[in-house]
Amino acid sequence: MAGTPTFTFPRGGTAQVMVLLAMIVTLAACRITDQREDEVNTGHLNPATSLAQDTSELPRFEFDSLTRSFGTISQGSLVERQYHFTNAGRTDLVIANVRGSCGCTVGKDWPRNPVRPGEGGTITVSFDSGGREGRQEKTISVIANTRPPTTVLFLHGDVVAPSSSPAPQAIP
Repeated sequence: MAGTPTFTFPRGGTAQVMVLLAMIVTLAACRITDQREDEVNTGHLNPATSLAQDTSELPRFEFDSLTRSFGTISQGSLVERQYHFTNAGRTDLVIANVRGSCGCTVGKDWPRNPVRPGEGGTITVSFDSGGREGRQEKTISVIANTRPPTTVLFLHGDVVAPSSSPAPQAIP
């Protein structure tokens, strides 16, 4: 097309313009998300999780036992065990999650509402022995507003595989 002005970058100029454009966008993005320390809103943080807080005021688990045994079971069995606890702290205890160390061990039930000081609760854990054999030692992590925030429970026992006796062979 005659008379249409065209613009061409000097040799190597395209890369320089692209780098300059990328720098401008990056700096602008940093300014949008950057906050000064005095501008950070900490109102949503739970004071029980603050490291500076006096830990004597925090809730505290007191379990009757951290360890449970399921004894000797047959492979494929599903067993449940319960862990009983008391909130021995001075404020409400809130359990956020109960996680097993693998997919075969699951936190099945626990108090979903705050447990008041002096009150108790029960955590139910299930273990699926399908595909397992021999000595089993599992851990269950209980995450709560305690210090430390994770309490580890233990579950152990033995899984016996079904006996596999050879099929009788026909005598020729």
